[in-house]
Amino acid sequence: MSDRRRTREAAARAAARRRPREDAPTPAESRLDKVERPDGPWGAGVVLTLLSRREPPNRLFETIARGHGPVAHYKMAGEHVYLLSDPDLIIEVFLTRAREVMKGRGLQAARPLLGNGLLTSEGEFHLRQRRLAQPAFHKQRIAAYADDMVREALRHQASWRDGAQVEMVDEMTSLTFAIVGRTLFGTDLTGDAQAFGDTLEELMSGFGQLTAIGNERLVRALPKGRHLLSRVEDLDAVVQRIIDEHRAKIDAGEAGDDLLTWMIQARDAEGADRFGESMTDDQLRDEVMTMVLAGHETTAMALSWAWWLLSAHPTVAGRVAAEATAVLRDPSYDDGLRPATIGDIAALPFTHAVVAETIRLYPPAWIMGRRTLTDMRLGDWDVPSGSIVLGSPWIMHRDPDLWPRATSFNPDRWLDAAGAYDESAPGQRRGAYIPFGFGNRRCIGEQFAWTEAILLLATLAARWEARLVPGSPVDTQAAVTLRPMHGLPMTLHRRPTP
Repeated sequence: MSDRRRTREAAARAAARRRPREDAPTPAESRLDKVERPDGPWGAGVVLTLLSRREPPNRLFETIARGHGPVAHYKMAGEHVYLLSDPDLIIEVFLTRAREVMKGRGLQAARPLLGNGLLTSEGEFHLRQRRLAQPAFHKQRIAAYADDMVREALRHQASWRDGAQVEMVDEMTSLTFAIVGRTLFGTDLTGDAQAFGDTLEELMSGFGQLTAIGNERLVRALPKGRHLLSRVEDLDAVVQRIIDEHRAKIDAGEAGDDLLTWMIQARDAEGADRFGESMTDDQLRDEVMTMVLAGHETTAMALSWAWWLLSAHPTVAGRVAAEATAVLRDPSYDDGLRPATIGDIAALPFTHAVVAETIRLYPPAWIMGRRTLTDMRLGDWDVPSGSIVLGSPWIMHRDPDLWPRATSFNPDRWLDAAGAYDESAPGQRRGAYIPFGFGNRRCIGEQFAWTEAILLLATLAARWEARLVPGSPVDTQAAVTLRPMHGLPMTLHRRPTP
């Protein structure tokens, strides 16, 4: 296929994504035309607050939940929205009755960025795509990825200098971007990291602000929304190049052993009649973009927040460094530390606990939304079909009724009496800790993310201390993921060789 033809087809696909999807599922009509609704804020006020950025969305929703109880209601952009802040109700909607809901309009409004990938697709198509991707996240594959993760971390930190100031969000974004390219796509993306990262940051922030309102038409109607749509094409060009390179290798008999190659070559007999024998470039683009977001952006944000928390708690940072140093010490290496392996994770319980506590306080996926497809009774309230239901890990993870010292950074809460990491150690109720979602919507890359975050933090923290530049403001920016609003300028300090 000629370059000119590829360019025309890529442009056509991008234009199609900018149009509303006609095949998206539509909510069923409700039998409950008029129902009594729970208390909540004035909807127009919520919209104005979100658009003006007077208050970050995560804190706004937390204020609503704390002020209006376990089920709060408001009407926004023509939608009836129910915000849940009770673990039992969240489990009921997002897990027990998962077949009676579909993705909420917030994520649907991000389709121009994410396409119809695993985060946004529905029904049988979603299950088929998940089934195709699942082998990439089996335990044996994660073990193989671990060596690449550590290798990239050591390569990245080799450019760090004692006393140098870095933007830690950029550092972690660049590192995890290289890792997702190497592990999932068998591709060296380091040359694309800066341009891709800058564009993605703008898109994540912009779509996050607009989709918090939950209205796809608004995203497409506003000048800012149209600008963001044009920026998506910059990412599409990178993704299309990766797909073209993989297809060329397959045609030349040089196919790799990575997720994208599997997806290009996939033949799904069960779904062939309905979906076709293999994935189109459009579907591949959507899954690649989704995997970049899920496998790169979320872990980068978790690690960025972890560095800030360690900077604010130097005693905890010292414990992480001491634990990692004890596990990795090997005088045969120049810096006295060997590369970490997946087998070391069990010997890094405190580092594991720091990651768990970080994503409790600063969950990268901070909001979940569903649209009800049937009438539901949630607590004391009838919720009609077609309503939007929201649940927020940010709210649940910081609820003082569910967590002792809820807003304090306390990694020890995740350790049992013997000092081993135990997710149930805090004694939280089911549904109170939900950083990776539920059921068949639970993050397919959860074990990938845990492995990457623990090994990268141990590898880097054993060698470096990072301190926030004095006077630097730190606040949340609740976009598609939870980001540091002002970045994290930090000064690097090399730890002594053990």
